[in-house]
Amino acid sequence: MPTTTRVFCVDDNPDITSFLRLVIDAGPGMECVGCVGSADNLAEDVRRARADVVILDATMPGTDPLVAMKALAAALPDVKTIVYSGYDQPEFIDRVMDAGAWGCVSKHDDADRLVRAVSEVVQGRVVFPTRGKGPLGA
Repeated sequence: MPTTTRVFCVDDNPDITSFLRLVIDAGPGMECVGCVGSADNLAEDVRRARADVVILDATMPGTDPLVAMKALAAALPDVKTIVYSGYDQPEFIDRVMDAGAWGCVSKHDDADRLVRAVSEVVQGRVVFPTRGKGPLGA
């Protein structure tokens, strides 16, 4: 029996979380198990949703998402996080990697890129852009 990848989405823009829910639910073998608008209770929210993967906006009010991601990794080491952001500077990508993300996808990329990134991290591969090819390596 195939396993469904349980994805939890975190973004302070309700339009983005609605978009993420649609994209993930349409992805093969994926299910959006929840969306929240802040990283304030990230580990608790993810634990409650029993998520396998978190899609996390990198800039939101409240708890710094990268700080929350580090705490999530310590509390739930099997959960993989993909940062979903409009930022593409090399220094930003370095911060995301240092915080323990499994991947980084640009909000400027098409939806298929995000679905592929979820599939890749579930298989244990990291998904980061190649530097110097435009927004987040696209």
